[in-house]
Amino acid sequence: MFSFLKGSKSKSPQAVSLAAIESDWHCHILPGIDDGSQNEEQSLEMLHYYVQMGIKKIVATPHVRADFYKNTHETITAACQKVQKLIQSHNLPLVLEASAEYYADENFFELITHGQLLPIENQYILFELPMQNASLWGVKLAEMLQKKGYTPLLAHPERYRYWHNKPKEWSLWKNNGVCFQLNLLSLTGFYGAAERRAAEQLLEADYIDAVGTDAHGLRHLQKLSELTQNPLFENIQQLPLLNRLG
Repeated sequence: MFSFLKGSKSKSPQAVSLAAIESDWHCHILPGIDDGSQNEEQSLEMLHYYVQMGIKKIVATPHVRADFYKNTHETITAACQKVQKLIQSHNLPLVLEASAEYYADENFFELITHGQLLPIENQYILFELPMQNASLWGVKLAEMLQKKGYTPLLAHPERYRYWHNKPKEWSLWKNNGVCFQLNLLSLTGFYGAAERRAAEQLLEADYIDAVGTDAHGLRHLQKLSELTQNPLFENIQQLPLLNRLG
């Protein structure tokens, strides 16, 4: 069924090595449950490319939102089992963990209240804020997570343009115990020059605790080949990231 993949690999860009980073803490590889991989063929393409990049562990983080992606523990676990079968049947040297990227909304509030979360490494909860406008939900939800014993992990802070040129906003969140997860794609300019610069500023301020690809498909993983063009990529590989496998 997937025999065509062998022929397609040679046409892919040279995969960047992420062996020093070891694991991807933000990706959309689970098939058919959000705007990431749409089927098992696409998931398998991504899995093969992860191996080429030297990644050893993948944390699948499908969107969980009250409006568009009403994923639950059950839908995520079921999709994760499909990918786990692909890993096993193709003898890929990868470990897979199921988590989520929670959107700061009323649904997230309910999930925290009722203890229905899928933490990374049993500790970290990845969540995202609105892209267009700042939300008061974020601060409240982060506090709730901490009271429950979790560590809030904010997804791609470099992408919130309303924080650009406002370093005090970043420091406020960091000072309140929120960890930051950087999208590696931001360093390639994939989201825009402003996001790239914000990512570089966060790295220079030593604010980054974890990194992820935020890959929604093979094209995003291939785009990472451009990471070598950013001098800060070498710095990332030396950081004591939470991604490191213990």
